[in-house]
Amino acid sequence: MADKTRILVTGGKGMLGAALFDEASRSPTFDVRAPGHAELDTSDAGQVASWETWVKGGWIIHCAARVDVEGCAREPEAARRTIVDGTRHIADLAVRSGARMMYPQSFLTYDGATNPIPEDETPRPLSFYGELKYEAEKIVTERLPDALIVRMAGFFGGGAADKNFVGRIIPVMWAALQKGQTRFEVGDRVWQPTWTQDLAANSLHLIAKNATGSYQMACVGQASFAELAHEITVALGWRGHLDVVPVDASLVSQSELGRRPDVAVLSCDRLTREHANLQRPWQSTLHAYLTDPFFDQYRLEPKS
Repeated sequence: MADKTRILVTGGKGMLGAALFDEASRSPTFDVRAPGHAELDTSDAGQVASWETWVKGGWIIHCAARVDVEGCAREPEAARRTIVDGTRHIADLAVRSGARMMYPQSFLTYDGATNPIPEDETPRPLSFYGELKYEAEKIVTERLPDALIVRMAGFFGGGAADKNFVGRIIPVMWAALQKGQTRFEVGDRVWQPTWTQDLAANSLHLIAKNATGSYQMACVGQASFAELAHEITVALGWRGHLDVVPVDASLVSQSELGRRPDVAVLSCDRLTREHANLQRPWQSTLHAYLTDPFFDQYRLEPKS
């Protein structure tokens, strides 16, 4: 029997890292470790170096990052240590150990001037977070010519650990519902809400076939934040109780510390061309995600 491929997932307690660990753990092909920040602080070169023997000849998926756009703008030095210095340490680990490296990249390295965003688009970040992520990507590609870069759409997943739009908006909408509100305003910024479970499965599929270079990965379809919020009301039985009212994205962006594109839709041509696109429509994955028992606390019976 062939030896299992060892995979080290940094940021293993985060949304994407946890999904990758769960998915890889179910596979007979992989032996996976996914330490969280307490076990592996990637900004600490010594901690990173301690994994050299274990990951030798395997794969490193570097999920550890600071993903709070506003937080990066408020604490730029701390953000740089995590995103840039941490990535440099992980790239050095890959070089020393002979491990392959996958770098999950953010769609926020793009300005959204062209949509769908082609895979050869030059990154032009609008936020400091995006600038740091692009700087980190260049470190990876310069040191590891065979690196796998997967630029991902915005995602949801992880239940209680969901720090992105879906995880943040549900408690706020629920509180409004409990106060008797019947209308809830949400911006009309357009993106591709993608389940971490699908991103993890698709990423491991690429690793299994020893893919190299850059890919873009996103759900089938696109949605405004308002459309996504409406679908949440459907999934949780709120329809007829709370109506989502779209508002112009510019009204929302005025209160943001870090700029984001108003429209960001990734083209996934390479995945499709290579028959490696495992993504599903966002509506079906959102509904599947919201069946998790964690969301029972927010569930209403459908209004008759």
